Order: sequence, then structure tokens, then C-alpha cells
Amino acid sequence: MNRKNIGFYAYASSPREIGQTIEEAINKITEKDDIKIKTWKALDVVGHFIADQVLEDLDACDFLVADISILNFNVTYEIGYAIGRRKRVLIFRNKSIIEKNLTIREVGIFDTLGYKEYQNSSELYSFLKKTNKCEPLNIPNKINIKSPVYLLEGLHKTDWASRIVSRIKKARYLFRSFDPNEQPRLSANDAISQVSQSHGIVVPLLSSNNIGYEVHNMRGAFIAGLADGMRKALCILQDGEDPVPIDYRDFVNVSFHPNDVNEYIADFAARVAEAFQQDSSSEFAAKDDSFLQALDLGSTSAENEMRTLERYYLKTDQFLKSLRGEANIVVGRKGSGKSAIFLQVRDRERNKKGNIVLDLKPDGYKLIKFKELILSFLEEGTFQHTIMAFWEYVLLLEICYKILEKDRENHKRDHELYELYRNLADIYHAEGYETEGDFSERMGILMEKISTEYKSKHGEKQNVRLTSSALTEMLYCHDVRELTRQIIEYMRHKEVCWLLFDNIDKGWPTSGLEHEDMLLIRALIDATKKIERQFGKSGIDVNTIIFLRNDVYELLVKETSDRGKEASVLLDWTDPDLLRELIRLRIISNEINGASTFEALWPKICTSHYKGEESSQYLIDRSLMRPRFLLNLVSQCKSFAINLNHEKILGDDIKKGLKAYSTDLLADIGYEISDVDNRTQDVLYAFIGSNATIKQSEICAVLKEFGIEDVLLEKIFELLLWYGFIGLVVDEEVKYIYNFNYSMKLMSGIVKKKGNMDYLINPAFWPALMIDEN
Repeated sequence: MNRKNIGFYAYASSPREIGQTIEEAINKITEKDDIKIKTWKALDVVGHFIADQVLEDLDACDFLVADISILNFNVTYEIGYAIGRRKRVLIFRNKSIIEKNLTIREVGIFDTLGYKEYQNSSELYSFLKKTNKCEPLNIPNKINIKSPVYLLEGLHKTDWASRIVSRIKKARYLFRSFDPNEQPRLSANDAISQVSQSHGIVVPLLSSNNIGYEVHNMRGAFIAGLADGMRKALCILQDGEDPVPIDYRDFVNVSFHPNDVNEYIADFAARVAEAFQQDSSSEFAAKDDSFLQALDLGSTSAENEMRTLERYYLKTDQFLKSLRGEANIVVGRKGSGKSAIFLQVRDRERNKKGNIVLDLKPDGYKLIKFKELILSFLEEGTFQHTIMAFWEYVLLLEICYKILEKDRENHKRDHELYELYRNLADIYHAEGYETEGDFSERMGILMEKISTEYKSKHGEKQNVRLTSSALTEMLYCHDVRELTRQIIEYMRHKEVCWLLFDNIDKGWPTSGLEHEDMLLIRALIDATKKIERQFGKSGIDVNTIIFLRNDVYELLVKETSDRGKEASVLLDWTDPDLLRELIRLRIISNEINGASTFEALWPKICTSHYKGEESSQYLIDRSLMRPRFLLNLVSQCKSFAINLNHEKILGDDIKKGLKAYSTDLLADIGYEISDVDNRTQDVLYAFIGSNATIKQSEICAVLKEFGIEDVLLEKIFELLLWYGFIGLVVDEEVKYIYNFNYSMKLMSGIVKKKGNMDYLINPAFWPALMIDEN
């Protein structure tokens, strides 16, 4: 038997018809062709742990065949493992089987990997005969030594999830992550890239009590399989015993309390340290990479490239205004670059010895809990005052914490600071105040104290109006006046204090934004203003920047009586050449020799034209003018080109990349729309199979047929325009919201003036919605 023709077939044990079809096709190929394929049914597992036996057989074989007709934890883990071991992988789906609650589209891995559909054993047999034509996926060998850990995050930031993040930070490892709040679907190519450049991977698995646990755990199975296959330090954590498959139970660290996480992450951190000390060379010989394979365009998420972003950051006017302290609020759509400005301002300013920089990312999950707690026992008139007092207290504590952290060693050598530092430390740790963990955990501890204090005095009573002194007693465990005085006294020996808030609107529920959500932000702004005034009276500069989604900002402005008081900058992009410059800077950061203009560099990585259009403009036109979306699209096309061993991105790679990107984009924009109003959930799917060019009356008819109420039609139509899902056909030219400089008033004016005009669904959505591009 020729070694190159030995394979293993992984499939779910039910429904039985899948297994019957597969076994029949395997019998045919064994009889007629020089190919041997084993299945889990043929394993000698008596007295053995079945997962060990499966992985042992995968190590010995040359290719894996996997069936994803029913998504299954074991099979998904084995697919990831085989890819990590550089095996050829063929994926099939029986199209006669109904998808269960968990769909391929939701998970997002397999439609970017690619799979073939069959309906009987004869079709499957014909596909299996081509196993020797399948090549292993290319896996980069370069380790990201600055951020060596990769974390799979969940949709909700629970106490358990926050503890995992906190302990990784406590181990002093910077980490990259997949966050479903930022990217609704996980691309297989991105997962492979992130795992390959990591020394350690943390995969938390959710219990069946959690919303979305099936999708999350399936992603976890794939990432864990990749990590295991690549021989990375791997920590799989399970929140409770259910629902890890028994085959893989011994691979998982089960925890029943957030404190259980500490020991597991400590052990993991030690294994990551060992990986650093070992020879960094891969057990797989590195081949000579092509220009495209060696090209690193960075991550689509600023949080995942915080240590490399400086090399290729595009310094926009909005960034420079923020750096000069001229902006209090930075407003932009998701993926427009808010977090990039946050990271760049933070890193530049905290490197200055005299600055104190707070880079705070409040946990949306905890803010929701706090809002609900406060609302349950306070009248509305007291709500805003209480929230503002809470924010002021939190900010003072965090300024104090940052001072104590930054000058822990420095104060010992500075006689002017020594006594001030000791006084500040004494008041900070008063009443046994707990400082363990990160900002989210410290905030959570304060919230828990407030809840306990209230219940001890008022039980379950609601709508209680508390006096000022009662509020103070409930909120504070420090003398706030004395704390403020001592911080100001200490800051006289410093230069500038920066208060940077990112992600305050991240993780908020898709049930739509409420009046109280706006009060949370309004109170934060008011608290920062109060601190700026207090510190300013003593000649101490405090610069505050709050980063907000534009939809949240629009609602904030509508609910604010003294609108326009805060200096804001808008991050919405309108110039295609700026996006080209963003790509150019990322290309030349790879130390490319020769000409460095975009016109000279782009043809090296991509075909010059696609469907008669200049290729960079073709991709920019489908990016909705957002940097993250453009980078995601280019990365998808690049991944397909690399997997097919192309020297540069060709037309077929653009076609496949656009299809994968379009599916992600549809989910992304759908979530953004439902964030504004939960009654619009999944509304974009109403346009599946629709005409590309469509009238407003036809749009309304499609929405009504989808089940949308008449009262919502006008609002949804405006949202479709606002998010660039549809554009106006003006004098045979299509114009989207970004062509009107994001002015809905201007766009609405043209709609009223033109009357019964045509609209075009943005071509970026066509592949996902199966709209005929002709």
C-alpha cells in the first residue's frame, strides 16, 4: 500500500444515514482504488481513550476526510488538529440532511475553509478519488513574541470570562483575541494565522446555560484542535461540567467558580514561558515563502496589533486632534479606527515620564448589571446623580491606582514623592479596599459592595429615594474629599493626566439602546468634566477622550439639552486614496525593496483589474469605506490565493474572498442595525434573492413580506441608507451615505426631490444574499 493514500474519515455518529453513505463510499474506494481510509468505527478502542486513539491515527495518516452535515465538537476538533499537523483535509456535507440549530453560516469556519456537497455514496466516492490532488494549507511559522497568547472570547463578559482575562494580564502576557462583538463570525484563515503565531492559546468553553454556547464551543473545538496539532501550550477551560463531549473530557479544565481559573491560568502561563525558552524553530521545515505568503498586512482589529500598529499607523487629522487634547469624544462606526486612535494616544502619552494615563475599557456586561441594579431601587430623579457620583469615585480610584503602579519604584528614589506616595497608598488601601485583578474586576467589586449595602438596609424595596448622605455611605468606602486632595497634591509633581475610555458601548445588548444607557454616558462625561475642573483649579491638566459608536453618539446628542458643548471628531472615511494609503503603509512595513508608491506595490500582491475594474477600487467600493472591512476583504482574498499557491491574488481569489467577506459583512451590519432597534433583527435577510436595483415601494413590500410592521418601515428604510446597505441611483451613478459625507439630511433631501427613484443594494452584500450580479 502506498503511504500517500492512507486517510482517516471523521463523522458524527448520528443520524445513521450519514454513516451508512460514508461507509458504502469507503468500501467502494477500498475495492476499486489504491486508497485506504479508516473511520472511528474501525478503531481498537477497548481499554483506550477514544480521543487519544483518533488523534494517534490522524498523526499516522496522510489526509483527513471530515463530514460536517451535522456540526459536531469531536469532528471539528479533529479538523483543526489535522490542519495543525499539516495534513491534507477534505470536508464534505450531505445536502440531503437538514441543518440543526447550529448552522455553518453562524459558526463561520467551514464556509471559509471550503467544502463539497454530496447526496449519495456514488457522488462521495467520485470526490474521494481526488484525495491526492488536495494540498495541505499553508501555515506561517513566525511567532508574535510581543503578544504571544491568543484568547477565544465569548459574546458576554461574565465574571468567569473577566477572571480569565484578568489572570492572563496578571501573568503579564499581552494577548490577541477573537471577540464576537467585533467580528460576528470566525474565519478559518484568521484562526489558523492567530494560533500559528502564538505560544499559548486559551479556549474557554461555555455551559449549555449560556446564550450562543453552541456556536462558541464549536469555534473553541476548532481553535483547540489547531493548537493541539501545532503543539502549542493549550488551556481549555469549561464553565461547569456540561456540555464537553466525554471523549475530550480529560483535555479540559473544569471550573465551578471564577477562583478556580487562577490555578489553571498559572499553570498555562508557566508552559508559555517554557515555550519562549525552547528553540523557536518549528518541527516542520519552513519552506521558502513567496512574496504574498511572507506579506504581513497586520490584523483587522487594532486590539490584536497594539504592539505593531505604530509601524504602519496612518496619522489622520482626527488622530492629531486627539493627541493635542482638542477632542473630548471620538465618534465613528464600527471598524472605522476608534480603538487604533485609543491605542496610539495611550502608548505615546504613557511613555512620557511625567504623564499619568488611564486606558479604561469598562465592561459592558457589568455596566448593564449596574444599571439594572440602580434602576431597581432608585427613582429616576436620583439615577443620574448616583451614576455620576459612582463614575467620579471610580475615576479617582483609578487615577490613584495608576499613580501607585507607575511610581512603585520611582518614589523610593525621589524625596519629593516619597511621603506623598505613602500617604496616597494608605488612603487607597483604607477599609481593606481590594485591588486584585484588572479594571473590570475592580469595578465589579465596587458594584457588589453597593448591592450588598443596599440590600442590608432596604431589602428588596424599590423606588427608594436616598438622601445625599445615604448615597455617599452606600457608594463610597473612602473619604472622597481627602482622596481628591491627596491626588491633586501628588499630581502637582506630574505633567498631564489622560482619561481614555474605549468600549463603553461594547457588549451592550442587541435589544436596542435605552434612555438609561444614554444617562450612563452622560454621567461619565459630566464626571470627567468635574474632575477636569477640580484639577484645573490647581493648574493640573486633565485630558479626557471617550470613544463612541456614531449611532450611540447621535442618540446622546438628541437626549442632551446643552448639545455641542463637547468637542468631538468624526472618524467616518470618505476618500478612497486614504484607504489606499492605509494599505500602502502596511505593505511597506514589511521592508519591501524598490518603489514604495501604491501604484508600484499593489500589482505585486494583486491582479491589476477584475471584471474590467481597477482591482483596488473594486475592493474599496465593497468595503463600505471602513478600514477594518477593507483589511478583512483583502485578507480573505489573500488567504485563498495562498491556499491555492498563487503568487498573487487572482480573479478567482477575489471572487472567493468576496463571498466569504460578504457573509461576514451581512452579519456585522445586521448586528449594528439591531443594536439600534431590536425589532429590526435579521432584517437584511429579507433581501435574499432580491433584485439588485429596487424601488422604495418594493423595499417596503419585501420588508412587509418578511414580517416587519408598517410603523417600522420608514425607520428601517433610513437605517438601510445610513449603513450603506442601499444607495441612490442619481443620473445613472450610484451614491451611498459616504458619498454624501455621511449627511442623512442631504440624502433625504435628494430622495424627496427626485421622488420615485431607483436604489441599488450595495454589491458587497450580493454574494451573501445570492443576488444575481448581472
